Amino acid sequence: MKLRALKYFQTVAECGSFSRGSELLRISQPAVSRTIRDLEDELQCRLFTRSSGGVILTEQGRTLLSRSQMVLHDVERIKNDIIGGTGGPSGIVTIAIPPAVGHLLVPALAHLLNETAPNISLRVLGGFSSYIKELLVKGQVDLACTHDPVLQRGFSVMAMLEEEVFIVGKSGSFEFDDASITPERLSQLPLVLPARPNSSRRFLDRWAEPAGLQLDPDVEVDDHMITRGLLEAGVGFAPLTKGAVNRELSAGTLEARPLQPRAYWPLTLMTCISQSRSEAVDHVAEALQTIVAKRLEDGTWIGARSNND
Repeated sequence: MKLRALKYFQTVAECGSFSRGSELLRISQPAVSRTIRDLEDELQCRLFTRSSGGVILTEQGRTLLSRSQMVLHDVERIKNDIIGGTGGPSGIVTIAIPPAVGHLLVPALAHLLNETAPNISLRVLGGFSSYIKELLVKGQVDLACTHDPVLQRGFSVMAMLEEEVFIVGKSGSFEFDDASITPERLSQLPLVLPARPNSSRRFLDRWAEPAGLQLDPDVEVDDHMITRGLLEAGVGFAPLTKGAVNRELSAGTLEARPLQPRAYWPLTLMTCISQSRSEAVDHVAEALQTIVAKRLEDGTWIGARSNND
């Protein structure tokens, strides 16, 4: 099995089309089709279901995509390890990060890398912490920023900060005078929550457990943009950090009230210790911690505190 064939296959799978995949690869479509057909002959199975609208992975194709991503990622890491030793850290570093955290960290990270390590190319994947953990376990990312991680052997976890969790709703929709929200009060509100096993849902479950309450949502949503839209429409309330909705809070479209007892959500940086880490990965990890420390020091990460506080 040739690495070139795996690269062609992965590109077509991610594009969902032979024509778009060949354009991205800058290889003629007949050459890409022939390479993947040879790969299917070698594996004695169909990898795609073809149609006029594009291609869809078969079950065998989904398995190969998952495995090939790990293989190609390892090959890229090996190349980076060798090249990086000659002119400072270099290569591609893939990081997975929740969207609410990403908009605070990634722009600053990109600027810092341009100044300190211009030969590093950053690849960013966004998603909820459960999805991010899956990417890390499969070896598809080098670093993962996660909330409330499930500890597992083979992974290192570096504490970064803690963010206070607030109940957020449309401005003027809190029809009571409580300065903070108890579990009993929260159970009476229409809630917009992510589905289990999302880390924020697990976090809220643990917070309400001492009161003997189970918090059930009116709407389950696994997307931050949709959640914010529902809140601004006055559909319900959601547990969020101020950093996630700082713009809306500043604009006055949303308001937030703290939980009682107060609740803090840990943010960590995870990496797999069973894989060798390149100089570039270490450099990005250090850059992230530098940015977090600076934002905590100057107070620009609203609602966050050091883990040592």
